[in-house]
Amino acid sequence: MPKPESTPARADLIRRLTEAVRRQVAWTVLHNQAIAERLGMSATDLHAINLLDIEGPITAGRLAELMSLTTGAVTGVLDRLERAGLVRREADPADRRRVVARLVPAGMERVRAAFLAVGTGVQDLYAGYDDSQLKLLVEYTESNAEIARRITAQMRAGASGPDEARDGEMSAPLGGATAGRLEINGNAANLRIRSGAGAALLYTATFERRAPRIRARGGTVTVAYPGFLALGAGRGVIGLNASIPWTAELRGGASNVDADLTGVTLTGFSLTGGSSRVECRLPRPAGTVALRVRGGASRIAFRRPAGVPFRVRVAGGLSKLRVDAKQYRAMGGPAVMDSPGYEDASDRYELAVEGGASHITVDGL
Repeated sequence: MPKPESTPARADLIRRLTEAVRRQVAWTVLHNQAIAERLGMSATDLHAINLLDIEGPITAGRLAELMSLTTGAVTGVLDRLERAGLVRREADPADRRRVVARLVPAGMERVRAAFLAVGTGVQDLYAGYDDSQLKLLVEYTESNAEIARRITAQMRAGASGPDEARDGEMSAPLGGATAGRLEINGNAANLRIRSGAGAALLYTATFERRAPRIRARGGTVTVAYPGFLALGAGRGVIGLNASIPWTAELRGGASNVDADLTGVTLTGFSLTGGSSRVECRLPRPAGTVALRVRGGASRIAFRRPAGVPFRVRVAGGLSKLRVDAKQYRAMGGPAVMDSPGYEDASDRYELAVEGGASHITVDGL
């Protein structure tokens, strides 16, 4: 659609519109602050309530993405709102392992009452426009909101450097990364990996005690654990940005690692150098996704979505393997086992076991 010709009258209209929008934003912010003060909460808490009212029940990770906050900060928000009787946490009906935040109707009555005056005024304003005018207002408002959202995300992404600590978390901006790679070196222990970094962040990380050294370059996040069996590093959680595909590699040994990757697109996963008690929950694959266990491993479990075909290729010794309901013992390579439908499937997993292993399980989520 060609742009209208610029005229003095048109320039004046754009100036007036720009000033009117700025004035509306300023008074909206001040109004929300006044409502928050009346309700005894922060403006951030009120913003979270507004998003939950619009989006419905969502996870803390999703709320963090919408608010461009770290998951640690959002957890604090939800804790305050839960104590105030405005929010409750409950199991997600679609996935009992996940927790969603839901508004409490009884608690929301006083919030809605606080907004009643402005809400009534706006509805009276809308009543004075016909359908075509309302359609134009909808298109303008939605487009303007998207511009603000996009620019805000870009500003937040550029506001902090790699490994900056915010609200007790380390993080790095997503920047221009279109794919991610997580490399964990050393003897990682008591670690949880999941999706949940904010929309503008490549990753987030929190640890109970001294954290391992973490560096982000481009889309690669490198985690270096200190000492034998990660002595000095406490329990930790690493969150990955769910908007880009990820490859993950644990090198040098891992113990008590829970990798819940169901919320990301996975392009590869490998354990190298000896690992024990590692569980990896897999998302639905796109294409053939390679998994690898190399250099000795014990008690490793891969959980995949129902119906996803799986191949296990053994190149070294394997003392015990369970694939769904089937048990295999004392296997020597080379050997290949396919689940039903593997050859005909375009989206599938292939696990290569090299260098000796024991107690490997492949089953459903």
